[in-house]
Formats: sequence, C-alpha cells, structure tokens
Amino acid sequence: MVAYLAVEPTQDWLLLLLAGLAAIATDSVVRNHPRADFHRVDETALYLFVPVLFTLGLGLFLEDVVGGYETVGIGLISVIPFWAILRAEYESVDRVAPSYQSTRLVLNIATYVVAFLFFATIYDFDLGLITSSFAAGLVGLLLGIEVLREKGLDTTRTILYAAAIGGLIAEAAWATHFLPLEESAAAVFLLLAFYLTTGLMHNYLGNKLNRQTAAEFSGVAAVGVIIIAISHVTN
Repeated sequence: MVAYLAVEPTQDWLLLLLAGLAAIATDSVVRNHPRADFHRVDETALYLFVPVLFTLGLGLFLEDVVGGYETVGIGLISVIPFWAILRAEYESVDRVAPSYQSTRLVLNIATYVVAFLFFATIYDFDLGLITSSFAAGLVGLLLGIEVLREKGLDTTRTILYAAAIGGLIAEAAWATHFLPLEESAAAVFLLLAFYLTTGLMHNYLGNKLNRQTAAEFSGVAAVGVIIIAISHVTN
C-alpha cells in the first residue's frame, strides 16, 4: 500500500496485486479455522469481498486525498483496519462462538466504511451516468453479500437477495445524477440508501421486519437526507 501511494506515476498494478494477495490471505485464514468445513475453491468466496474491496477502496480513496510524506504513515497504518477485518472474517466462521455478534458488528461497520470509500471514489472519478450507476450497483451487490451472509442462507439465495440490493443502489446512483448534489453529498446519499436497503433486507430474512423496525431504518435514512438537503441549501 505504501508503494502504491508513494510511487509516481501511480502504478495501478500494485493495487491489483495487493487485492489479489488480500484474497489469497483471507481464503487461507478462514480455511484454517478449527470449525471450518471448506472443501471446494468457491466455498470461501463470500468471505473475500470485504477484505478485497477494502484494499481496493482504501487505495483508490487515499491516492486521491493524500500526498507527500504522509502517504508512508497512512499506508503503514492501513494494516490495522485490515487486520481487524481479517480477524473478524476468521472468527465469523464459527456462528455459535460467544464472540460472533461482536465479530458481525466489526464486519458490518467495515462494510459501510468500504461502501462510502467506493461511492466517494466513483463520484470523484467523474464517471458517466451508466458506468457510475453500474459501479455503484456492483459495489452494493458485493457488500450486500457480506451483510446478508449472517443469515446463513445458501450461497445462491444470498447472492440473489444481494443482487436486489445492488439493483436498488444502481437506481439511487442513477437518480443522483439529476440532483444538485456535490460529490461528497451524493456519496453519503448512496450510503444512506445502502444502509436502508441492507437493514430492511437483513431484518426481513431474519423474520424481524415489522412496522417499528421499518420506521427506525427509514427514520435514520430520512434524517440523513434532510441533513444533506440543509447542507446543500446553506452552501
């Protein structure tokens, strides 16, 4: 990560290499859990999305916002959140462990952080309408898999429900192109949409979705949208 941030001109292949190493490392770590029962290559796929996307998203985000000597320090510090994510993926293999809920909390927080990093990067790159909407939807799909993985569904159903989330995020990204929002505000808007859709879907699959739960998630999203609107007006 330090090399990717410090070397000029930027060597994109370094970040891709780092993401590949993150995937290999995560696969190896979760397979070595004492309660792991993975035999096929694809059985650990659902555990790879957050570590790999965190690596890519953080690299792209930092490349855009930092520079100079501070890139070395920030690049080195990035190993700490990556370790926390990798540790959480390892512990999430055992669904009956006492630490499972705290592990899921770490992974959910990481998921939303990664989502914001990617949404901010998508708008910063000033991609076209179709490209940015597709990219946002793809990120929503992959990160949605991590949130829904907690419900213990089979892989196919998890991907299908996550695809529904990705589709909604793509539609939200499409809509932001017709709203007078700055890049950071648009990224927060997509994050709120991702929070709302994943929260409702997660509770639906856990048979916990009711009017109160829906109102709680909708209320948080509504407050966020109001703050964005007020911020836009005052600016």
